[in-house]
Amino acid sequence: METGSCRGTLSHTATVFGVAFSPKGDWVVSGGQDKSLRLWNVESGECQLTWHANWVTSVAVSPEGDIIAFACHDRTVNLWEVATGECCKTLTGHTNSILSESYRPDGKHIATGSMDYTVRIWDVDTGECCKVLEGHTDWVREVAYSPQGDQLASASYDKTVRLWDVQSGECHLTLIDHADDVWGVAYSANGKLLASGSRDKTVRLRDVSSGECRAVIENFPDDINSVSWSTSSDPNYLVTGCGNGSVLKWQVIEDEDKCRVQLQWSVSNGGLTVTGASIQCARGLTPLNKQLLQQRGAIGEPEHLLRETSKQWHRWSPSSRRHQKEQ
Repeated sequence: METGSCRGTLSHTATVFGVAFSPKGDWVVSGGQDKSLRLWNVESGECQLTWHANWVTSVAVSPEGDIIAFACHDRTVNLWEVATGECCKTLTGHTNSILSESYRPDGKHIATGSMDYTVRIWDVDTGECCKVLEGHTDWVREVAYSPQGDQLASASYDKTVRLWDVQSGECHLTLIDHADDVWGVAYSANGKLLASGSRDKTVRLRDVSSGECRAVIENFPDDINSVSWSTSSDPNYLVTGCGNGSVLKWQVIEDEDKCRVQLQWSVSNGGLTVTGASIQCARGLTPLNKQLLQQRGAIGEPEHLLRETSKQWHRWSPSSRRHQKEQ
């Protein structure tokens, strides 16, 4: 995570839609279109277990690491015991495919987002649906619990992010400033910031209590497929995954009324260009990268790739392409 270097490649035979680490970070589970769920040893990269299932659309691991929840194209969520490799429960109730699930931090509930436009909250012990959260007008692409477990965020193809009170099931904030489908949403480790990524090629950082946008990272080369925060807020890191295959790690520094965002590293199949950005104090740039950036409009000497401001941000402008809506 410090350098962004690739330690190994774990392979399926078709598209992978879900990946999740164990709480201790010693294994990772993945599932996808090849109808398999695979558990990998992080150190060796070896596949330790393979479970055959339906087309897997999303994966989550319980806070204790003893249960793997995976959503399937057949509208179910299956709970598998890691120790036995057996399915202990199947959650049914959605009327269309499930695209995402998230464990509540106490491990007692799971939230799911579906192509039926709803979010459901399930009791893990009984397998019963506790609440159905309605309000989105298109597919719910991602759901995420706050670190405190009292709030749930949902991202949708209707271009909105909704914040729900878990206890009452009521939506108390609807965030409408994305210009296209929202594909990723995640809370920072301290629960104060919410990141969302969209097909509009932006990542937005918002104050959770007010919904105010604190910063925007703009003009990525492709759709933002996923966002994820570090598990510690000291320092506070955000990782973004882009449709062109690039991964970028950002340090986010919170001030009273501002967010400073600084690029730590990026991994990409293509080159990065910058328009109207300052590279004053940017870290990790090679002389060639510095020269290319300056040729394309960047100013200053390297140390920071983004400078702070609550109302202003710098723009990244690599080449773009557009994905069709997921099928």
